[in-house]
Amino acid sequence: MSIAIPQYNIRETKKRYSELNNIALKGIEVITYNANDKEEKVSHIKTSYLNLLLNKLSFNPSIDLDNELSIYTVSLNEIDLYGEGKTVEAAVEDLIDSILQFLAIYIEKLDLFVKAESEIKRLYLLKLLRCNGEREKIREAIGC
Repeated sequence: MSIAIPQYNIRETKKRYSELNNIALKGIEVITYNANDKEEKVSHIKTSYLNLLLNKLSFNPSIDLDNELSIYTVSLNEIDLYGEGKTVEAAVEDLIDSILQFLAIYIEKLDLFVKAESEIKRLYLLKLLRCNGEREKIREAIGC
């Protein structure tokens, strides 16, 4: 009996997908690799496990007030985005607008971002993408 995480090349994964999906649903990670580049791997894991892991990733919003202009800024250093407004609530809403706009561009230009952004930043973005564009879920995810 092997105790190693099961690993299959893409061709084998396609042939055995239902079986491998059932293994992942039972809580065992299954890895698929490219036969031409064994370093490039994809993990198939139960979604509830991914949810648990991403929920451990927390944003630390920063709230600043420019007294001279009476403008609040809410920043998320984890993804280099911010929102501004006359109130904290308005700044949060502006931040959520910025997040939604950024995510749309991120999806559209994914190949560029994969090369330019750190893996940790991409994890934070994945957490936000999983909110499916729902403002209240984004608000909860960013801790506002």
